[in-house]
Amino acid sequence: MFRHSFQHKFVTVYSSIGSKPLAIWDVRTKNGHVRRLTDEDLNSLVLEVMGVNVATTYITAPCAPCPSLSIKLPFLVMLLKNLKKYFSFEVQILDDRKSLRRLRFSNYQSETRVDCFSITMPLSLVPNWNQVQLNLADFTRRAYGTNYVEAVRLQLHANVRVKTIYFSDQLYTQDDTPADLRLVRPIRRLIKMRVPAGMATGRLGKVPDEPVESVRPTTPEAEEAPATSPVPVEDPTTPPETEETPAMLPDEEVQEEPVEATVTF
Repeated sequence: MFRHSFQHKFVTVYSSIGSKPLAIWDVRTKNGHVRRLTDEDLNSLVLEVMGVNVATTYITAPCAPCPSLSIKLPFLVMLLKNLKKYFSFEVQILDDRKSLRRLRFSNYQSETRVDCFSITMPLSLVPNWNQVQLNLADFTRRAYGTNYVEAVRLQLHANVRVKTIYFSDQLYTQDDTPADLRLVRPIRRLIKMRVPAGMATGRLGKVPDEPVESVRPTTPEAEEAPATSPVPVEDPTTPPETEETPAMLPDEEVQEEPVEATVTF
């Protein structure tokens, strides 16, 4: 399926985001279901695989008639949620001896068993969401002494919720991984609001320690009116006052005072 595709860093085989997340997968259900829903912890769409029997409810890639995934990247990363029920998955690989090996992982096995063409290993998951990282090349070399060539088939059994499955050329940190391949939990911010004292009782308390800056439009200043003296009100009963001007006698002359002059030699 991916033999003629450019395999650089990441190859995604399942992502819950998209219109057709199971485009390259076949679905098998018996007394169970495979459906997409919104996870309450991630607040995101995920795929839920549930069934009474682990062996009869599963999804497998690639879908028919394609025989192989042909993914040469050695690291398999899966974002899974532990539902505290029996769960298993298996990966079929091809080594340099042209032999097909099957790696099977489950949470109900307690011992590791190695056969000629299969390995069964226990899988331990923590509660809630997990990031499972498998080095397929290392498993192949330790179990059979051969080299990993490519991943042929991937099969995911009940009971689990899955968000993303992808292959990579190495293990990357969270910062180096693309955002759509990360296990990101929603951030819940707690906003603390300080209520002034006395607001609950209806009385305003003291001024807060941190002043609140506000922009207030300036109030236009009123123009001062010129000061006017009060106009006296005339009393009609009081006769008007007239200024008396002293009369001058006709024979009276104005006498000028003599001016003394001093001459200095």
